[in-house]
Amino acid sequence: MVGITQAFLVTNMADFRRLVLVALLAGLLGGVVLSVMQHYQTLPLILNAEQFEAPENHHTHDWQPANGWERNGFTLLFNGLTGFGFALLISAGLYWHGHSNFQRGCCWGIAGFMVFFVAPSLGLPPELPGTDSAELESRQAWWLFTAAVTALGLFGLLLTQQRLLQIGGAFLLLLPHLIGAPHPEVSHALAPADLQQQFVLMSAMNSAVFWLILGATAGKLLAHE
Repeated sequence: MVGITQAFLVTNMADFRRLVLVALLAGLLGGVVLSVMQHYQTLPLILNAEQFEAPENHHTHDWQPANGWERNGFTLLFNGLTGFGFALLISAGLYWHGHSNFQRGCCWGIAGFMVFFVAPSLGLPPELPGTDSAELESRQAWWLFTAAVTALGLFGLLLTQQRLLQIGGAFLLLLPHLIGAPHPEVSHALAPADLQQQFVLMSAMNSAVFWLILGATAGKLLAHE
């Protein structure tokens, strides 16, 4: 009995180390690609939008990394750590589901994109500097609630065969949007509307590529022989 327990622990530790290593590789790859895309696609839009802010407003901001290598370095670090965390979730999901390959990894990546970008962005789209928003705490709470119930909704709708759970999953997908995202009473943005729309589009494209890289890489590296 002791030998069986030890063998079980050794096997699970080996699987855990493999999951962490795969998540690290996928996260680094996704983080690097995302950072490059942001540098050439969304960063110029942010810098352009900052020009519409009043000069005195720049003194009220919290500390920000300087433009150049400092800003790029912090962006790469943040994206790499974020990619590692999300890739670990995908790797754990693939391991738990029992089947892993490139196609399944892409499906899990698309699910992550839906949970962590599409669903929250329907109520709180990415915003450029100079855009009025509701209080940070209320936006964070709605974002977390939306991501959580969307994940549960997709699980009930796609990963179960019970009709009741599928109906409940569909309801959960709609619930945050029936409640509604927090917004200020009067919305105002300094940047032009077309610049904001371009920023939302570029952010969506960057996020989609990021999540597909995470899912595809994790699925390929965890594929069973």
